[in-house]
Amino acid sequence: MKIITEPLESPVPDTGIPGEDAFFEGLSPELLSAVCRGLDAPMHPMALVSEQLMVLRQTHSCGVLLAYGGFYSLQDVLTPSECDAVQQSLRTGTEHSVPLVLAGEHWNMRIFPADSQALLVFQCEEQHQVGVSMAAARMRESAARLMMRADALESAGAKQDACYIRREALRILRQTNHAELLSGSLEPMRREECSAAELLACAQEQLARRGVQVTVQSPVPDCSLWADRGLLLSALMTLISNSLRHGGGQVHIRLYAGAQGSSAVFGVDDDGVGLSAEALARMNSTWRQTDATLGGWGLGIPYARRIAELHGGALMFAPGPEGGCTARLSIPMRQEVGLEAVSCYQPSLAPGVNAADVELSDVLDEAAFGRK
Repeated sequence: MKIITEPLESPVPDTGIPGEDAFFEGLSPELLSAVCRGLDAPMHPMALVSEQLMVLRQTHSCGVLLAYGGFYSLQDVLTPSECDAVQQSLRTGTEHSVPLVLAGEHWNMRIFPADSQALLVFQCEEQHQVGVSMAAARMRESAARLMMRADALESAGAKQDACYIRREALRILRQTNHAELLSGSLEPMRREECSAAELLACAQEQLARRGVQVTVQSPVPDCSLWADRGLLLSALMTLISNSLRHGGGQVHIRLYAGAQGSSAVFGVDDDGVGLSAEALARMNSTWRQTDATLGGWGLGIPYARRIAELHGGALMFAPGPEGGCTARLSIPMRQEVGLEAVSCYQPSLAPGVNAADVELSDVLDEAAFGRK
């Protein structure tokens, strides 16, 4: 694995640059501002290119990644489409981000245009994923300390405060799990043969533990699938949480499963207020939009859909036949060749905490989170 983060100790031949600091001399304020947007930006390989895609200067680490030499064409080291992205950014004056593969590793090339030149900053995706995982670990440590504090308070008779703190700790876990999956992770999936009926029974038990009543219909006959049991349960709980959040106070929810062709299909139906056309159109991407409001949109649906995709399946939504919302999560029953090697995310739960605790923490009142 070739990850370049440190400047070379000795000067790179033929660069004409005595040290890394020389790269920043003479850069315009706009380009220097781009460099300073991230505290670790100076650690990434960087190059300054002209409108003709000639590399005018580069850091030593960029020379290791792309090519040595003081003046060469970007077209010699990048693909035509990657070069087109740089030229498009220069023409429009807008920043772009392009995924690419260099030296056998996945990188993200950020393009910052200014003064008829473009600054290219290369960020290794694996380094980014490691950073996300480290931040997630710190958040889980904070949640664990809050859970311990909640247990101590409840033992001392302060049940209301304990319930509030416990729910907030679970919310931290929920947002951490969602963000980590959507940002990428290095952990492998833990696949095993699962019974759809057993998964539904487990979901019903977890929901009842927090006082949530859901009609569960087991498949007849039962069907089995090769899946990550924990991730699949988490996705189902996310869909139920969504129905509770948007369905209204008296919503009724039905959870069921069955075989359809070569897939096991899990359904979550509710008789709530239903989904507007805007909600259906924006359900997957609104959390990325600048007009997203706190509490109005979140990571839950993209999280559940990503779990389906990691299993080679899909998540679909539609208005219910008599109002409300219908969600269908399909998972192939047969393991596809090579799918077992897919890298993805594995949720981390505190001792004694299950998927329902985490996913329902954002919709249930704090009183539901007494120690069980």
